[in-house]
Amino acid sequence: MTTNYETVYITDPNISEAKLGELNTKLSEIIKRFQGKVNGIDDWGSRRLGYKIKKQTSGHYVRVYYAAESGAIAEIEHTLKLRDDVLKQMTIRLEEEEKR
Repeated sequence: MTTNYETVYITDPNISEAKLGELNTKLSEIIKRFQGKVNGIDDWGSRRLGYKIKKQTSGHYVRVYYAAESGAIAEIEHTLKLRDDVLKQMTIRLEEEEKR
């Protein structure tokens, strides 16, 4: 059974469009492996951070909406933690009325 999730991650503000596209493709592949579906990817662009993260004062924000089995969360978080260009990430489970 799939559940709806939202993952927001912040990357280095100087990340290239190619690397960002590669990362989004990798996350989409992980979601599909866990019988999931990407419902939307919102690129918020570069914004100022509330506090320094890894000596950065700004970051590039991306939000991914998807439905997948719970095993996808661990795989996505592991993938994001291994990347040097990802400063921070967070995943939350969406309630039924919050679905896109």
